[in-house]
This record gives sequence, C-alpha cells and structure tokens, in this order.
Amino acid sequence: MPAQPLHAADAPAQAATIRYDRTLTRDAGEHAASLSAWDQNYEQLSAGRYEGCLEEFHIGPVQIFREQSNQAVLQGGRPRANTVSVALAEASQVAGWYCGHQIGGGGVFAISSELEFELVAGAGMALVGVCVDTAELVKRAAILHGRELPLSLPGPSLIARSTFHRDALSSLVDSAMSLVRDRPAALADAAVRNRLAESLTDAVLDSIAPDCIESGLLPGAAARRQIVATAREYMRSHADEPISVPDLCLATGASRRALQYAFENVVQLSPVTYLRVMRLNRVRSELQSRQADTVGDVAARWGFWHPSRFAAEYRELFGELPSATRMRFTSHVQPESMRRH
Repeated sequence: MPAQPLHAADAPAQAATIRYDRTLTRDAGEHAASLSAWDQNYEQLSAGRYEGCLEEFHIGPVQIFREQSNQAVLQGGRPRANTVSVALAEASQVAGWYCGHQIGGGGVFAISSELEFELVAGAGMALVGVCVDTAELVKRAAILHGRELPLSLPGPSLIARSTFHRDALSSLVDSAMSLVRDRPAALADAAVRNRLAESLTDAVLDSIAPDCIESGLLPGAAARRQIVATAREYMRSHADEPISVPDLCLATGASRRALQYAFENVVQLSPVTYLRVMRLNRVRSELQSRQADTVGDVAARWGFWHPSRFAAEYRELFGELPSATRMRFTSHVQPESMRRH
C-alpha cells in the first residue's frame, strides 16, 4: 500500500530539512525532470508504454534516489551542482552502458557534477544513487582522515569494490528509504538524522577513494563513445533533413562498419534506428511543451512529412498515438506524487 503523505500539522518541526518524493511517470522526459536539481534529458529506446517510478529522499546535504522503468532509456546531462554521486546498477536482463563503460547488475560508478554523463539503462534496470554536496565530503574527509583529500574524479569512472561493499551501499540506501517511507517519526530526532546523513556521506567518500577508481576507458571504448557522441550531435543539428549512413560516416570520420558497431555497442540500436527513435522522442517532448503548434507542425520540424507513417511509428515506440500524448498533457494530468516535508 502506498505511503500516505505526512501533513505539516503532524510533522515535528525538526523534520523540516527532510523531503521525500515518490513519483510514478508515464513518459521518459517527465521521469528525467522528476529528479530535483539534476539537469537531464531522457530518450526512450525500446518500444511500448512507459512506466517508471522514482523515489527521492533529501536529508541535509545528501540526496538519495532509486529509479526504474520498464523501457530502455538513454540518459544524459549533469547531476545537482557542486556534488559527487555514487550510483549502483541493480539487476536487469539487458546490460547497461555508462560513458563508455559496460555496466550490469551490481556495477558501481561515480558521477561528478563537473562533467556531463551519458548512461543507457536497460529495460527494468534499477539505478540507486547517493548524491552529496562536495563541501560536505571535504569536511567529512578532514574529520575522518585529518587532512583534506582531493575529490576530483579523473573522468566518468567505474568503482572497483567487493560484493560486500556493493551490498552494503545498496542496503544503506534501502534502509534510509524504508525509514523515511515507513517510520518517518524516527527522523524527528536530530541525532538520528545527523547519523544517517553522515553514514551516507561516508559511504560515498569510501567509494571514491583513489584506490577504488578503475582506470580510464580502453582506446576502443573511448573511440566508440566519441563516434556515437559526434553522430548524435550531427543528427540533432540536421534533424529536419534527410540523413543517410554515408552522411554520418562523413561527419564522424568512421567507416560504415565502425559506425554500426559503435551504436550497437552503446545504445543497442543501429544508427538508422536510433535516428528515428531520437526524432520521435523530440516530437514527444515538443507535443508537451509547444501546445500552440499542431501535431503535424511538430512532426515536420523533426523530419516526419508523412502523417500516417509518422503516427504508426510514434504508436509503435510509445504505445499511443501522438494525439493521445497531446490530449493527456493538455489536460494537465500529473504523475502520482507523494511528498513529505
């Protein structure tokens, strides 16, 4: 049974620094926007109606979250400013990808707000994250180690930890979520809140120790990441034009075979299929944000000039017609949200 909101009149004054949100989403873009203070864009890659769930808990300088959806999603952007995050990919039948690194169930990786990230989460993959203010990490490092430690990451990084440490991180986040969801009164005690925030901060600090950061990408993985990034930028800037595989080869400097392999390795789609998926995701976003434009105008802007073919392709990817998307967001139907302050 879903947790019930804790009304302000019922909440102790000390709990004002706590916020808990649980949001059910029916759109990848809506899901991306639901994680507060992160600058993100999500593209749905697999076909079918989107169903996602995001839980988020703020306690002082710490933000923890758990997100999952039934579709494969390409994520990109930046975390909350001036933070370092550690994330754990939980089980999925399909492997994921993080900035050139392959990730599967149990994979742990670090994200710095100084760098943009790209991540492909396979359908059903749950992502658990702990995001901590950099200033708090510096302060805790001084307390625990007696000196200031460098916190800058060498780049998008995987974290090499034992199964025990990965399980401990997952268990700590689950315990924190369960506490705020099921026993919020326990967090009225300032000492409990402080200990929990410190435990989460220490877990991130422990995870990003220099000897835990794996070495950079192998040359082949770095090259594939660069090919896909360059091709995606070309696709975005020429979205209303016919784009062929030779065009992408010319833009990226890659052979047809290298281009194909890079896309299949990173997003598990061919370049041509990804181009269509990317354009459809852009249409879906603008159907929500540009209410004054007709469906046909939005579709044409992203290279879909045949209405019946466009409608069929849109329905195949998202499980609904574009008119249904426009109607749903015009009527201001909001995702289910439960908040505690």
